[in-house]
Amino acid sequence: MRWSRLFIPTLRENPADAETVSQQLLVRAGYVRAVKTGVYGYLPLGQRALGKIQRIAREEIEALGGQEVGLDPAEAAEIGRGEIRGTKSLPQLWFRVESPLLRRRQFAGVDVYGFGEDGAAIRAAFRKIFKRCEVPALEAEDAFVVLTDAGTDTAVVCGGCGYTASQRTAWSVPAPVTGDPADDSSGGLTPEEFHTPGQKTIADIAAFTGLPDSAQMKSLVLVANQKPVLVMLRGDHQLNEARFAAKTGDATFRQATAEELFKWFGAQAGSLGPVGVKNMPILADIALKGRRNMISGANKTDYHLRNVTPGEDFDAEFCDLREVAAGDTCVRCGAALEFRNAVELARMSAGSYRLSAERILTTAVELGNDKDGMALPGGIAPFDVVVSVAVTTDAAQSAAAERIYEECLAAGLDALIDDRDERPGVKFKDADLIGVPWRVTVGKKIAGGVVEVVERKTKVITDTALAEAASTIEVWRAGKNPPGHQG
Repeated sequence: MRWSRLFIPTLRENPADAETVSQQLLVRAGYVRAVKTGVYGYLPLGQRALGKIQRIAREEIEALGGQEVGLDPAEAAEIGRGEIRGTKSLPQLWFRVESPLLRRRQFAGVDVYGFGEDGAAIRAAFRKIFKRCEVPALEAEDAFVVLTDAGTDTAVVCGGCGYTASQRTAWSVPAPVTGDPADDSSGGLTPEEFHTPGQKTIADIAAFTGLPDSAQMKSLVLVANQKPVLVMLRGDHQLNEARFAAKTGDATFRQATAEELFKWFGAQAGSLGPVGVKNMPILADIALKGRRNMISGANKTDYHLRNVTPGEDFDAEFCDLREVAAGDTCVRCGAALEFRNAVELARMSAGSYRLSAERILTTAVELGNDKDGMALPGGIAPFDVVVSVAVTTDAAQSAAAERIYEECLAAGLDALIDDRDERPGVKFKDADLIGVPWRVTVGKKIAGGVVEVVERKTKVITDTALAEAASTIEVWRAGKNPPGHQG
């Protein structure tokens, strides 16, 4: 490809509306352009890079026997239930590739649907994809993530044993609490009603009583399988929706309406609790097991109960329903867990897997850049090498550049020749900006039959003979150190 014929609208300044380093550099390098606020469309360079990631994904999934389809997850599942399951055609592996506009928080790219397929094999294929794209993905229970300050997702990481998980599936030991009121000499304290006018939230009750959030029980009323369920959590904990959905078998559960709450409890939201509830099952998070004399709603508007002990003052099934929280420790080794900014590159659940090609691209940019632009991995860069002619009007330089360009193509390298009538400095800056892994510079040294080969990532320069330029890049691309390089 010739630079003079391509649309590569590079910019020297960062665009004002770009939020992240990757957005800034992709715009400046002419990969994308904003089509509306926060939404970017791919230009030729961006489409080439995205296409290379998609090609890698196709190759690895097809190696497992994957078949490409044009179905979304719901459509694929419906056909799978009706025409595949129970037949002799199992196992089946389907996948869909889509090319959406670039949005910061969206998760789109490659959907993989497995019917009777070994999930471990699909995970292994994903690992190969990330390795070929040269992004350092960590494998979690239901995701592959990359830890980066630019990430909009959160990973839970143990510094002791390396345990890594998304917030959806992270397991932990809850941080201990102390200070539950002691029982009296005759045994457990009796629940006692007290007036809490206008106090609706956990924070309200904490301020009203002077007791911490962890001394209270949070009541959530959810409708799963068209039936109400009362969920009890520690006041400073949040419900893990994925875990509740798995427990009830209903991924479409919903919150109860105000009318339903009053019908079932005779009270308004903010005053609900488990004591005396017999018309629905109660699920209590395991962090409440062993706690005593806590505060809950009284099922009477503007009233609460103190001295409520889980398992004694109400019956419940104890199970793990909460999200991991600050201060929790690792279930494997007991070390403190950390919350790290991350980017999820893949999400996995039973029979359905999703990999984001665009997140692979933006993550590679976030991890590989410097003051001059981006330095993309060879497998996903739009070109392997750019051949830059220092002075286009110099016949010897132009002829040598054309020769190297043709030899690169013959060697199977994806080559771009910068044949523009621009100053050398402009060409070199543009080559650095767009992130192509190698640059061959044809300049004054050509009088001695020598050209420069520059690795974009390290800026290492190798003087090489004109006839060996293409082979030098082949050696470098193979991970070997070519002779004669200068750091």
